[in-house]
Amino acid sequence: MNALQSRDDIDAIPILPDDVPVTMPELPIRFTISTIQQLKAISDPMRTKILGIIQNQPATAKQIADRLGASPGAIGHHLHVLEEAGLARVVARRITRGIVANYYTRTARIFDYELSPELIGHESRGLDCMTTARNELAEAVVSIQDDPYRSDGFPHIRLSPERARMYSERLQALIDEILHETPDPDGDVYGIFIAMFKSPAYMQGPSTSTATDATSTDGGE
Repeated sequence: MNALQSRDDIDAIPILPDDVPVTMPELPIRFTISTIQQLKAISDPMRTKILGIIQNQPATAKQIADRLGASPGAIGHHLHVLEEAGLARVVARRITRGIVANYYTRTARIFDYELSPELIGHESRGLDCMTTARNELAEAVVSIQDDPYRSDGFPHIRLSPERARMYSERLQALIDEILHETPDPDGDVYGIFIAMFKSPAYMQGPSTSTATDATSTDGGE
């Protein structure tokens, strides 16, 4: 799929009458971020919020602005940047107060990254993702008090490479299952953040068996 739209493509989208609802199209599961233009577009915090909104429902610049407390002009600029980068697209049009309003969605349900080290240096997209998830969770904890399904945890456990691979594959399978879930237009939006990583060196130390062997050896001398 070519994510970029031409002006002719947008003009060819029929204008909906007022009594026809704007429905959410079925988005492709994944889109790969591979250029510096796309990376810069998605790295802006406001554009990240916009992409979160239009991941689950089409919205106009005015609707997005009302939800984020921003001006329609500023949101329109951000949408233009996302559109130029191939991360957002117009999926419907409707006349509002005599003006044709464009309804946007993002171009995929999840964005993967395939960037060369020359483009990103030593920066980690995983850290950016964690920061975004942390900020969203912090806002949700403060603003939403009745969330019976919210769960969190940060366990650590020493695993063999084989068991670590098994759990990594199970987590990836869970992500894929969630991504293929049919969105419920009347449901609530849930954020799910999953990360599995080898803990830093200070947490590693010797393995339990190594430590036991060392103790036994010291005791025999």
